[in-house]
Amino acid sequence: MATAARFLSSARLARPTLTANVARQSRAYATAPAAGGPNYGLILSLAGVTGIGAYAYLQYNPAAKAEISAKAHELEAKAERKVKGVQSEVDAADQGTGSYAALIKDTWTPFTLTKVAPYNHNSSIYTFSFGEDGQDKVSGAEVASALLVRSLQGEGELKDDKEKPVIRPYTPVSSNEQKGSIDLLIKEYKDGKLTPFISSLQPGQQLLFKGPILKFKYEPNQFDRGLAIAGGSGITPMYQLITHSLNIPDDKTKWTLVFSNVTEKDILLRKEWDNLAKQHPDRLEVKYVLDKAPWGWKGETGFVTASTISKLFPRSTDSNEKVRAFICGPPPQVKSLAGPKDGPRQGELQGAFKELGYTADEVFKF
Repeated sequence: MATAARFLSSARLARPTLTANVARQSRAYATAPAAGGPNYGLILSLAGVTGIGAYAYLQYNPAAKAEISAKAHELEAKAERKVKGVQSEVDAADQGTGSYAALIKDTWTPFTLTKVAPYNHNSSIYTFSFGEDGQDKVSGAEVASALLVRSLQGEGELKDDKEKPVIRPYTPVSSNEQKGSIDLLIKEYKDGKLTPFISSLQPGQQLLFKGPILKFKYEPNQFDRGLAIAGGSGITPMYQLITHSLNIPDDKTKWTLVFSNVTEKDILLRKEWDNLAKQHPDRLEVKYVLDKAPWGWKGETGFVTASTISKLFPRSTDSNEKVRAFICGPPPQVKSLAGPKDGPRQGELQGAFKELGYTADEVFKF
């Protein structure tokens, strides 16, 4: 602990100096040239090359100038990554986590697969370790956040038809306070780009992670009632969001989960949801909806529609209660209930929620 404290103290003291140095170097050789032309004299001095003759040579050799300029930008980028890395760990400690964050937002970090636990016929829970030096680290993610995942770079790297790396977002089902590792519940899609690759991994192999990407910053008691509609593997952000809320002692938000699947065996985290509903009967209600229901099924059947929402989450127009609806599922489901997303943006509110009188600030699309 004393060593960690000294490191943090040193990091805080060093951060302004390092940042200032990066800023001075950026102004000197990494930004647009001033009226008097680029300061290649300074670049040459940094590279250990001096002399008026060499400087004059550069003035009449555009290729050499471009090469040195590229090197300058590369040096600047490396310095900035170091600053961000130190800043990330210091911020994690300052926030009271008691541990450094394993993730660095703008840097791909390798985590090692240590365990694969089959969940059902097409899904498994994958545990990725932060490594020997990361056993006391947490992921550093807030609720609700996602992580970007890709294969290792170089030989064997997974790429798409355009030779670009395949990158996908995933939401951990492990607590943000969990140390040393994260757990991902991943459903394998046979025609998917990344999930068949992940399902072929063996313990000891690695994936690259980057993030976290904050999707919705949850604060307790922001609203009185929350409605979470999930389809298939879209359940993971709902699990992160609702379990976090239920674990906050002063949070009185009440939740209704509407979870739709094709068949009963496709329901992910069912045991966990049923246990949570029993533990928090005054705050959580879980409703399962199946496309193909077995004989004797007592839950809802068919697709989730405006009438389904009205039945399972009744709302009085005369009430002053604040509500917030969240949706995550296959694009056709999101489109029919709330309208399509506009890339990373929320997009216009359409579909069932608009029909029911919800406003854009009452609906969030994961």
